[in-house]
Amino acid sequence: MEFQFQNLRDESARGTDVASEIREFCLKIIKDFYGIDYTKEWHADLDSLLLDGDGNWFSRENRGSFYHVRDGSGAIIATGGVYDLKRKPSTGQRIAKRYSDDAEICQIVRVYLDPDFRGAGLGSQIATRLERDALSLEYDVAYLHADAQAPKALSFWKKCGYSDFGSFSYPSKTGMDTSVDFEKLL
Repeated sequence: MEFQFQNLRDESARGTDVASEIREFCLKIIKDFYGIDYTKEWHADLDSLLLDGDGNWFSRENRGSFYHVRDGSGAIIATGGVYDLKRKPSTGQRIAKRYSDDAEICQIVRVYLDPDFRGAGLGSQIATRLERDALSLEYDVAYLHADAQAPKALSFWKKCGYSDFGSFSYPSKTGMDTSVDFEKLL
């Protein structure tokens, strides 16, 4: 099967309709896989997809990038993005002691795949593209976190060369959730 990768920075991938479709895909995966409903604070990056320029966390002006992948019928089946960790001050503060003051750190986010297409290498291809973009945007480190209760996701990031270095817990609608911190030097 042939897949079409598009970056929102590409002219053919721009537009509110495309951004809205991507946002809805991500929110559906989040709801279906994690049982989490839309929360403005947690999903501000997805809301920013609908904005132009400085308002969009994934814009080139903001040192970001966002990919979506379509199958042969044109349906979105995978996504992934990268943005400056400064967009998430609470995360940056939580891990700040780990890095020098002048380290340029990006966060890899929203790497989601339709369950029917997992295991086909799409996740690795998205991760590679995001890392390549992060290098071109002059980041030193790629940071991400993954749900501690998602062993396949944890294994995936390790296979991609990321090292886990800690974990953190946060309140959720079901009590407390835990995520694992990962990093990769670029």
